[in-house]
Amino acid sequence: MKKTFAYVAIFFTAYCIFAIALMPASWLISQIQLPKNVAISSVEGTVWHSEIKQVMINDVVINQVQSSLSLMSVLMFNPKLDITFGNALVNGPEGQLTISGLLSEVVIEDAQVNVAANIVAARLNLPIDIIAHEQLQLNITRFIVGAPICSELEGDLQWRNAAATAFEEKVELGGLAAKLSCDKGELVADIDPENNLGLSYRATLAQGGQLSGSGYLTPAEKFPEPLTAVLSFLGKPDRKGRYRLKI
Repeated sequence: MKKTFAYVAIFFTAYCIFAIALMPASWLISQIQLPKNVAISSVEGTVWHSEIKQVMINDVVINQVQSSLSLMSVLMFNPKLDITFGNALVNGPEGQLTISGLLSEVVIEDAQVNVAANIVAARLNLPIDIIAHEQLQLNITRFIVGAPICSELEGDLQWRNAAATAFEEKVELGGLAAKLSCDKGELVADIDPENNLGLSYRATLAQGGQLSGSGYLTPAEKFPEPLTAVLSFLGKPDRKGRYRLKI
């Protein structure tokens, strides 16, 4: 009787493993209720190795999203997904990351994402129309999803060889960087003030995607000369020669 029970248990366990291994990723995703601003097309593969042709978030398209599920992580009851997306030959963000904690707190680690700077600039409420050039690189060492957005965040944002076109003139801005952190559940980006623009700024992303921020622009010796004419759009400087920036 014991042997029969053992055989049945082994058979049932093996059946479950094979059923999961062969489960189409398209079926699994169809069971997930996605946010209204997210659309997915052409899902192929299994839960262990899958590929999504396109993921559209609002009007941003992410191409060739591939995921790999670690068997060992499943056996340890902490499923871990290694995800890559994008391609140098197609438009849109490109990068990689690891997601774990799917059964409790979602954790993102070792993330590196490259995106065209103008995709971000087009969504900012700037006082003048600009075209941003080059790439932004987002590096996240560790991010834990919390309320309303995060409970832990360690990372940075780099804009190397930054440049922008305003009033039909391209201006070299130098390098810009920001440290990313989490403050009372909100995502915070503090721009490193050591830059050619004399820019110091703190931006906060709150619940519902509400973006706010404030800081100063303090033109100094390295301030790009072509941008001097733009300063009048920012209002009058204070006694310290700083122009207030706020969104």
